[in-house]
Amino acid sequence: MTVIPGPLRAMGASTAAIAEATAGSPNRSGGVFANREPAAVAEGAPGPGVFVDMLRRPGAPSGVIPVLRPVVAPVPAELSITWLGHASAIVDVDGVRVLLDPVLSARCSPSQLVGPKRMHDVPITAAALPAVDVVLLSHDHYDHLDTGTVTTIARMQPDAMFVAPIGVDAHLRHWGIGAEKIRTADWHGSVTVSVRDTRITFDAYPARHFSGRGFTRNETLWASWAVSGPSHSFFFSGDTGFTDGYREVGEQHGAFDATLIAIGAYDPLWPDIHLNPEEAVTVHDLVNGGERASLLIPIHWGTFNLARHSWGDPVRRLLPAAEAAGIDVCVPRPGSTLDAVDRVGTAIDDPTWWERHV
Repeated sequence: MTVIPGPLRAMGASTAAIAEATAGSPNRSGGVFANREPAAVAEGAPGPGVFVDMLRRPGAPSGVIPVLRPVVAPVPAELSITWLGHASAIVDVDGVRVLLDPVLSARCSPSQLVGPKRMHDVPITAAALPAVDVVLLSHDHYDHLDTGTVTTIARMQPDAMFVAPIGVDAHLRHWGIGAEKIRTADWHGSVTVSVRDTRITFDAYPARHFSGRGFTRNETLWASWAVSGPSHSFFFSGDTGFTDGYREVGEQHGAFDATLIAIGAYDPLWPDIHLNPEEAVTVHDLVNGGERASLLIPIHWGTFNLARHSWGDPVRRLLPAAEAAGIDVCVPRPGSTLDAVDRVGTAIDDPTWWERHV
């Protein structure tokens, strides 16, 4: 069973422990990290109108979201993607199983009594996950790093490795995950993990976002990841706003087989730290060096109500933008799987499923 930690423990490591983990980073100044392109933010706290808007639950779907129980092959595939909701996904690449930003609790919060609640059932519990080789983390926000989920994985799957931006490892160690099971990278750094004689490389690139689980921000790093095996590769945006800096990913990697890019939780109050759908299409184009064969899988939408747009707005805007750019998109249901090599699977059985819930 998943052990639900107390709120204080869930908040993670101390400032001192994080500082020790990030010491020496050229991207750290004054004890914190900063975006290379400063993000515009509203002055002061959001006004009461914002809270009233959120209480109206503008991001809620109109009905019950169809959730599938994931059917994952016992042997990891060449390239398959199973979306678990929000930014969580199981990605098989060249026979290695990678789990992205796993959040499988009811709420993305330090407490399971308050905070944003899941708008659809969890497709699978942390305890029921198939054997995972690598847990890949983008940053330490609660909707991307869930204490109950990662500690359950670490307890039940002792062979799983954790790959994260620097500083996030302090949280993992604070929760009892052994340092020998954790690998970290700074921006433009790299981690290589060997699994069953297959080497998978994780390259960290600057995202445009921020971090923090308590009362301080930006003590840990945030990142997007380029993941490459011997034959296949994918790009994982994590959480980010738009930056032309993603062009360097395309210049250094060429085209990916697939991208998993955030399209939701955008708002006029934070225009530079979350992508809107049209920007997601541009990022897909940039990281692929303009190649059109790569498949775009939208993430970071439809699971938690984190902004004031309607539930279906991210996909409603994404599809025409991608079509105009000549980019193939697959919008999976939570729990569905796509074989990204042959373009088959439950993820494409009902491509318009989302239209029934806007």
